[in-house]
Amino acid sequence: MPRFAPHHIHLMSHDAMAAGAFYERMFGAEIEASKGANGLPRANLKLGGQVILISTVLENVTQQGAGPHSCLGLDHIGIEVDDMAEAVAELKSKGAEFMVEPRGGGRVQIAFVRAPDGVSVELVSYSD
Repeated sequence: MPRFAPHHIHLMSHDAMAAGAFYERMFGAEIEASKGANGLPRANLKLGGQVILISTVLENVTQQGAGPHSCLGLDHIGIEVDDMAEAVAELKSKGAEFMVEPRGGGRVQIAFVRAPDGVSVELVSYSD
């Protein structure tokens, strides 16, 4: 059987560079500008080894897409943090809007941050 491994997450935005700047500011993603297949601006991000591409789509593209590169956003991206309290404090100091404050107990805690284009970022923290 061939090896399958994650390669990238591809988001769509009406303003890819502004959306990319959010991930850079909030989570420390490295950002590089490029052009997408449609010739419009694309933000290429690296976040903890994960590649995230954000392509600009025209204003008439909505969440109801018929195929690749024809919809807007994504439900959520999960990002693991080593200290939930510290991560929440830092993100709030940067102006992050929490849709769900940290919750959970035992070994795992989660929280959700609102990101551009209807995307949510789930913070996940595991304790021993």
